[in-house]
Amino acid sequence: MNHGGIMNNPVTLKAFFAFKRHPFPPACAPEPLWRSDFLDTALLQAKNTLQSRMHLLVTAPPGLGKSSFCRLLMAELNPRDFRPLYLVGQPVGLTDLLRSVAEALGLESSCRRGKGAQILSEGLEKLASSGPHPVLVLDEAQQLPIQGVEFLRLLAESHNRMLLSLVLVAAEPFARLLARPALAPLAGRLALRVRIPPLTPDQTADFVQHAFTAVGMQNVLAPTALASLHAASAGSPRRIGAAIALAMQRALDKRSKILTDEIVQEVLDGERP
Repeated sequence: MNHGGIMNNPVTLKAFFAFKRHPFPPACAPEPLWRSDFLDTALLQAKNTLQSRMHLLVTAPPGLGKSSFCRLLMAELNPRDFRPLYLVGQPVGLTDLLRSVAEALGLESSCRRGKGAQILSEGLEKLASSGPHPVLVLDEAQQLPIQGVEFLRLLAESHNRMLLSLVLVAAEPFARLLARPALAPLAGRLALRVRIPPLTPDQTADFVQHAFTAVGMQNVLAPTALASLHAASAGSPRRIGAAIALAMQRALDKRSKILTDEIVQEVLDGERP
């Protein structure tokens, strides 16, 4: 639009920072996924646990990378040895849970609980006898009825052998729930427990650098802004990414190619209640 003879040509964020894809996309972790020494060690332990046909638990507060851990683990499982399946937990009944698992495995399902359990059990037996070991990754497992998770565990361990390995990925309260005496059989079957910690200041710097490098960008975050960004985010990759995305938009408004301390602090101040 022309105002007083001056052409107003808005510049897009993509054009201003010259990226082909955003370094910090909303609702998902930047690709390729960043990994720390801790994650490398945890992934190795998880793969060894699954090689032994056992179950494991992964916990962390929201935003620390549980789903990213799932993606990394599934990508590293050799398809000749494993058949990884991914489900996001929903607050559903046992019958619906059994149906979802059966469908993910490519098996028939039933609207009746008893029949559905029988079909799933028989299907798991056939799969275990003829192909790679099935691994069911249950993300947001705290959303599922705990009785349903225990029922899956019983099915997985029927026929005197392990037919299915469970990777339970959940928020931290789920681990406290497993401390209940009634859930001791399930808790006792978790051969490995991985708790993903917040990023350290050095890891925050590495994470930010990785995200910019992955999309072919220079790191536009002022090094002096890292400390305040890390402190405000409490080492959460999700919160770090969201803050930088907002800072990039504010930098565009100011026509600044650098995410200065001032810009980052304005974003952080705006996030506080």
